[in-house]
Amino acid sequence: MAHPLFRRESPKRLVGIPLLARPCVLCGLRSLTGALCALCRYALDTPAKGLRCSRCALALPPLALLACPDCGAGKLSVQATVTGFDYEHPGDMLIHAFKISRRLEMAAVLAELMVQQWRRHGPPLDQNAWVIPVPSQGSALHRRGFNPAAVLAKRVARSLGLSARLHVVASRPRQEQAQKSLGRQARRQAMRGAFSLQEPLGGRDVLLVDDVLTTGATLDALARGCQRAGAHSVYALVAARAPWKLKVF
Repeated sequence: MAHPLFRRESPKRLVGIPLLARPCVLCGLRSLTGALCALCRYALDTPAKGLRCSRCALALPPLALLACPDCGAGKLSVQATVTGFDYEHPGDMLIHAFKISRRLEMAAVLAELMVQQWRRHGPPLDQNAWVIPVPSQGSALHRRGFNPAAVLAKRVARSLGLSARLHVVASRPRQEQAQKSLGRQARRQAMRGAFSLQEPLGGRDVLLVDDVLTTGATLDALARGCQRAGAHSVYALVAARAPWKLKVF
């Protein structure tokens, strides 16, 4: 079935497109707009423009109350969070290809979407700000062979003209399976004190980078560690934000 973007074009206007186009990394069809075709970009970008909690980037319904249903009960220790897109179709396919299938070329696509949204919605950062990735758990790092957040942080920092500090965080061992069995607030409580900074931040702004934000427990713990190390302001930029689920407390 022809892609809707090209289905409306006349054959004459399609002459030469195969020489100029590249396959879209999501739908696989021809793209004249880089790694993502125009319609896939639209599918990812449209939800990102909707109403969101400024602190945790949760997508909110049009008539949402002032209190965010996620971080309203226990605020994240970040001043603001920006997301590239929501962790649902089709964006989840990008995350899966990057993290599970280990297609590292997807990092460029994800970082581009993240930086695009940061420039739209993120606060201004001091030129001395550090970009710090959320550390991977030891088992995940061994399984994948790379830290997705660190790969993204390098690209984000380069695009924003900032310094990426990939090895400045010290973390204590965590029980991955035990964490998964906990609820939202219990996870945040269990993560308290999980991270410390190996260098003083001296009043710098910090931009934390992660691939997916779910409960925010890990991000909150790292933000607290940055604040203890003397950060002026702590912000977060994630590739994808998981939608709210009532079953997660």
